[in-house]
Amino acid sequence: MKNILFLHQNFPGQFRHLAPHLSRQGWQVVGLGETGNIKRQTRLPNTQTLGYPHTPRQPHGHAYLRTVESHVRQGQSALRGLLILKRTFTPDIICAHPGWGEALFLREVFPNSKIINYCEFFYRADGADVGFDPEFPAPTLDALCRLRLRNTPHLLALDACDKGWAPSQWQARQLPAAYRHKIEVIHEGIDTDLVSPKPDAVFSYKGLKLTKADNVVTYVARNLEPYQAKTTGSNNLSIIFEA
Repeated sequence: MKNILFLHQNFPGQFRHLAPHLSRQGWQVVGLGETGNIKRQTRLPNTQTLGYPHTPRQPHGHAYLRTVESHVRQGQSALRGLLILKRTFTPDIICAHPGWGEALFLREVFPNSKIINYCEFFYRADGADVGFDPEFPAPTLDALCRLRLRNTPHLLALDACDKGWAPSQWQARQLPAAYRHKIEVIHEGIDTDLVSPKPDAVFSYKGLKLTKADNVVTYVARNLEPYQAKTTGSNNLSIIFEA
């Protein structure tokens, strides 16, 4: 039996489907995440879940380093959880999202485990979440310097990992060329059993009824949407569904 550890601030995060799949295949699956976040999540079957405390960002210190310090503190908090876990569990493989610093010290605790990073995002000064929309003023030099340092946990995790994957070619291209040989592009997938047309669907709101016969313009937004449109080459986030 293989042991696998999933490390994500908001576990299960993007591992919601992979972790149960491996559990069904006979793997021993453990998830480590921030305590407050994982308490709000539905527990996965046959998965041991452990938490570590949230570490708030410090208001003092050099402005360029506040985010970096937050990453280090988060990594240290995760480190304490990893040390507790190590007493009873040694993973053969660790799947980690390095975005908040949790993956900074994996090698120090589990030097012989294979580490696979989920490479969701790498910050760039132009063409990603900064410098893509003429509606907003160009970033200041201070903002660009802070942005460069926000890549600290990503770079250290890329250096320490054995492999990584990105959900799209665009996301993979944002990573430094020196590390791209480690990266595979694997689409996150769509659950077509869940997300599929329903011919008799009806949406009612304040006397308005919409069915398959109507043309509907929908808009979906989350904190990543403003530049997700950029990644797809679209200037319009609305999608028109034809009857």
